[in-house]
Amino acid sequence: MLQLSPLPDSPRILAIAGGSCSGKSTLAAYLRDYVGADNCRLVRQDDYYHDIRERGGSPMVNFDVPEALDFELLRENLLAFKRGESVALPNYDFTTHQRRTPTEPRNPRPLIIVEGILLLGQPALRDVFDHSAFMRCAPELRLSRRLERDTTERGRSRDDVLRQFHGQVEPAHQAHVSPSQIYADLVINQTEYITDMTRVVESLVAMVNSGS
Repeated sequence: MLQLSPLPDSPRILAIAGGSCSGKSTLAAYLRDYVGADNCRLVRQDDYYHDIRERGGSPMVNFDVPEALDFELLRENLLAFKRGESVALPNYDFTTHQRRTPTEPRNPRPLIIVEGILLLGQPALRDVFDHSAFMRCAPELRLSRRLERDTTERGRSRDDVLRQFHGQVEPAHQAHVSPSQIYADLVINQTEYITDMTRVVESLVAMVNSGS
């Protein structure tokens, strides 16, 4: 089992990108457990959606385009971690489309893992990341997972999920998400992480340890 090598005083930031329901959160959680929760901090792009109240109460039209997210705040938070500062991370509620009361300030840890669909398409964020990975996953599998998640966890109907996936999610994936994989240090195919998640995690740990 690979161990996370001692890292510099400034935390290293690993970005995990990929399409909706491609397995980013699962991989991030697996990596956290592998290196130990005391060694890493998870940050979710999904918590940086603009609050519906910032738009006068109008529902967000499309959650899958860069304009839907506050990337400036995400960059500020990541840079604060790099400076060794504590950060009160936002906490977005998908049922109300509002940010809950911010969490208690979180201390930085040696490895910061940030995951989200649009991370690698943002030049200002790429400048902050030390390492990056992109998860490739077939649209059929991503849709299946999204149906399960949104109907069970977010109380949405099957028809609504299908309409959003085909009308917004997949077009945005082709326009914004998939092209960004060219910026990834490591591209992970779905067969790799489905058949051997441990090997994928060890590849990420080795990349972080290498410092390159």
